[in-house]
Amino acid sequence: MTHSKIQYDFDHSLGKITQQVSRLLGQRLEEVFAQNGISISAEQWSIISMLSKREHPTQKEIGSYLLMDKVSVNRTLDRLEKAGWVERVVSEQDRRSKTLALTSDGRRLYNSLSQYAEQVLETALKELDDQDTRQLFGLLEKVYLNLT
Repeated sequence: MTHSKIQYDFDHSLGKITQQVSRLLGQRLEEVFAQNGISISAEQWSIISMLSKREHPTQKEIGSYLLMDKVSVNRTLDRLEKAGWVERVVSEQDRRSKTLALTSDGRRLYNSLSQYAEQVLETALKELDDQDTRQLFGLLEKVYLNLT
């Protein structure tokens, strides 16, 4: 599929709007979590969410999947480990490597906070019907795949 040349305009750029949406989602999540007595950052929530769905990724895999740099991943994991929500486990395949997993407290935290994440997403998508939502996610996935 070919497109006519798109004129760049910062005020209407894909990067600007996706960055704003991403930051606002993170801020809203943090606000809702705080209102419910949990102090947790959007980055911490992203890692906890990923670990709830993926078995024992490495730090490098987490960084690659979430597009986080090595230092941010390590700092965030240190905080999650200190809070007792994540544990580093020596890999069975490579004893020099460590993988990550949610602790039982981390799994309980995910289960209790996921309802608030759903509420934030519902708020963000409230003016969209199911077809709009599927189309939005489909189009953003295509853009993501084009860039990767």
